[in-house]
Amino acid sequence: MFLLGLSIVLTGCKTGQTDDSVDQNEVIEENDASVEDSVHSVADLTTMIRSNPLNSGLFAKRAEAQAAAGNFEEALNDISLAIKLDSLNPSYYVIQAEYFIFGGEPNSAKKGLTQCLNLFPDNTEIMLKLAEIHFYLQEYSQSKGILRQVKLIDNDIAQIYFIDGLILLENKDTTNAIRNMRFAIEKEPEFYPAFIALGRIHSAQNNDLAIDYYRAAADIIPDSYEARYNLGLYLQDHNYSTEAINEYQYIIDQIDSTLANPYYNIGYINLIYVEDFDQALEYFTLALEKDPEYVDAWYNRGFVYEITGKYKKARDDYQQSLEISPNYALSIKGLNRLDDNKPFQYK
Repeated sequence: MFLLGLSIVLTGCKTGQTDDSVDQNEVIEENDASVEDSVHSVADLTTMIRSNPLNSGLFAKRAEAQAAAGNFEEALNDISLAIKLDSLNPSYYVIQAEYFIFGGEPNSAKKGLTQCLNLFPDNTEIMLKLAEIHFYLQEYSQSKGILRQVKLIDNDIAQIYFIDGLILLENKDTTNAIRNMRFAIEKEPEFYPAFIALGRIHSAQNNDLAIDYYRAAADIIPDSYEARYNLGLYLQDHNYSTEAINEYQYIIDQIDSTLANPYYNIGYINLIYVEDFDQALEYFTLALEKDPEYVDAWYNRGFVYEITGKYKKARDDYQQSLEISPNYALSIKGLNRLDDNKPFQYK
C-alpha cells in the first residue's frame, strides 16, 4: 500500500508554509537565467557548479538530474551539499527525505525531517512528509499524531486526509478510508493520488466506480502509465475487452512503447476473450521483443502455437520459458501434452 504513498513523493509536495525558504529559481537565475526553464544534464550542471560552487540551487538541480537517472546516492550527495549551503531552505530537507526513501533509508529520512522540524516547527510540508515516513515504517500512531497537528494549522490540506486514508486502509477500515480519500478530493479536486487510491479500492471490490476514478486520474495526468494501466487491467478483468485494448494501445502510442506489459495484455485479451489467435501471436511476439525474459509471454505464445497446430514452435517456446524459469509449471504441462501426443484442443 505504500506505493500509493509514493504518489505523493513522485508528484512532490506543493502545500506548506515556506515563507522562510529561499526561492530556488532565484538562486539559480543568479548563475544562469536559462536554468529555470531548461532541462540540463548532469554534465552541464557540473560545469555551472564549477563556475559558481556556492550556488545551492545548482546542487539541488543536479540532485534532481541524478535522481531522474536513478542515481540516488549521487542525488543524496548533491542535496546534502545544497543543505550545507542553504540550511534554511525547508524544501531541500523534503527532497533529501525523498531520496533517502528511494535509496532504502527511511530512518535517515525520518531523522533529517525531525531535525528540520525543530527549525521550522509549523511547516506543514515538513510535517506531512514526516507523517508519510511514519506511515511507511508502520508507525501509524505517530503518523496520525502529526496529522492532528497539521489540522490545527490548516485543515484544508488534501494530504492530511489522503495519508489518514492510507492508514485506515492498512487497518482494514475500507469505509472510512474511502471517506477520507473523498475528503482529499473535496479539498483539492485534482489530487491525483486520491483518485488512484479510490480506483484501487473499488477495483478490489469489483465495483465499476473504479473505472470512473482511474479515468479521472488519467484526466489529471493524461500520460500517467499508472492510471492507464490500472484502468486497462480492471477493464480486462471485467470483460470490457475493446476498452481495455484501447487503454493499452494508448500507453504504447502516447506514453511508452518500450514496456512489454501492454503488448502482453493485448495478446492475452486476444487469446482468451476475443479468440483472435493471429493478433495474440503478434502481440506476444512484440512483448518478447521488449522483454526477452518475459516468461509468461514465452508460455502464452507457445500456447497459441500449440492450439493452432504449430507444435515444433510451441515446444521451442515452452523450452525457452523453462530456460528462464526452470519450474514454470504451465510450460512443463505443455511439454507433457506434446510428448504424450495430446495437444490442447481449443473449443
